[in-house]
Amino acid sequence: MAILKRRIAPPDPWTSRARPAFLYVMYGLLLWSVPLGLIGGARPDVAQAIIGAMQAYFNALPEPLYALFGTGYLGYTAARAWGKSKGAER
Repeated sequence: MAILKRRIAPPDPWTSRARPAFLYVMYGLLLWSVPLGLIGGARPDVAQAIIGAMQAYFNALPEPLYALFGTGYLGYTAARAWGKSKGAER
């Protein structure tokens, strides 16, 4: 007979949505390469304009924002791995 464990819900519902939301954004960026590739095959000038606009947008974001995101994401990953290795999280 299997013992079912109740999962304790976090008090803040946004906490449980943070990681999936980030993954959905990354999936969207990866999937965007398919229509952009098709546009590039049919209209290279339009694809180049789209790429230029996206590069300008990402270059306009301040460097400390990238550092903050990287630090937070890597810190979360390290803390999660440490918690799992200690048996605190399953």
